[in-house]
Amino acid sequence: MSADVLCLRPEADFQEVGVQPPGDLRIRFAAGPDAVPDADLATARAVVLASVGPALDRAWADRAARVELVQFTGAGVDRAADAFTGRPGVAVANVPAANAREVAEYVLLATGSLLRGLALADREIRAGRYREVRGRLTPAAVRSLHSATVGVVGLGQIGLATARLFRAVGAQVSYSDPAPPDPAAAAALGLGRLDLDELLAASDVVTLHVPLVAATRGLIGAAELRQMRPGAILVNASRGGVVDEAALSRALEHGPLGGAVVDVYAQEPPPPQSPLLDLSAAAADRVLYTPHVAGVAYEAARRLYTEAWANVQRVLLEGLPPANQIRAT
Repeated sequence: MSADVLCLRPEADFQEVGVQPPGDLRIRFAAGPDAVPDADLATARAVVLASVGPALDRAWADRAARVELVQFTGAGVDRAADAFTGRPGVAVANVPAANAREVAEYVLLATGSLLRGLALADREIRAGRYREVRGRLTPAAVRSLHSATVGVVGLGQIGLATARLFRAVGAQVSYSDPAPPDPAAAAALGLGRLDLDELLAASDVVTLHVPLVAATRGLIGAAELRQMRPGAILVNASRGGVVDEAALSRALEHGPLGGAVVDVYAQEPPPPQSPLLDLSAAAADRVLYTPHVAGVAYEAARRLYTEAWANVQRVLLEGLPPANQIRAT
């Protein structure tokens, strides 16, 4: 029996958090997180997929002749940015900001960990170097969150949630966004609005919350990193392509950057030759690496998956236009 929906996530992803897809739909699930199945491609009316994973190419998409809806289970859609372009009657939809609080929590906690040297301390103590790392973590080497000046680049729902948490711990927060969706909320939080170059020069912590589109690809490169305060920290929990990784590596090796939190990469997983993985020991000690998990949590996954499947049901079973439509291609 042919499938109505081709889901590029394994069924176990949904079972893990207790989310049931619509029972009236015939669904073929991928065998694994990186699998892109061809079976039932010609008959599927919808494709459900994670925002993270292998890019879909145009040849694969063209074989999905009956697809009406491409539904992401997250906010990012760059994985299929070009695959369905120009296809009449195909809608692309996402689940925007359902994990905004989780990403904001990650940014706050990861920044605090880097400022206080917690990841470094953990590694060194496990290696039997308690006295040595205790000697390195002197007051001059450790900073508090409440005294930081934080710059948020992109003030959508995730950026706003991040700003709110930093304000709650006492940090001064400004933002850069040419068209903030909710300027009233920004004003209520007391956030100052700056041009990007002004924000980079004024911030102890710069955290990025922009989608990966043509205008943001390479947004933070060598010139922008040189504008940052000596000792400042860059946090990227948006998309890897927003930051020039080679330039970031040079800034970590040779200054002025104090450190970086890196959750996303231009290629995932990053290849062994990635400049971010080829840092000297001293530079690597100032980086906190995580594997694209800023928005990953049980609560977030339940919200994301539930909303994604509800949209599939809305389109395929109820005949309604999709919610959260990014574009009709």
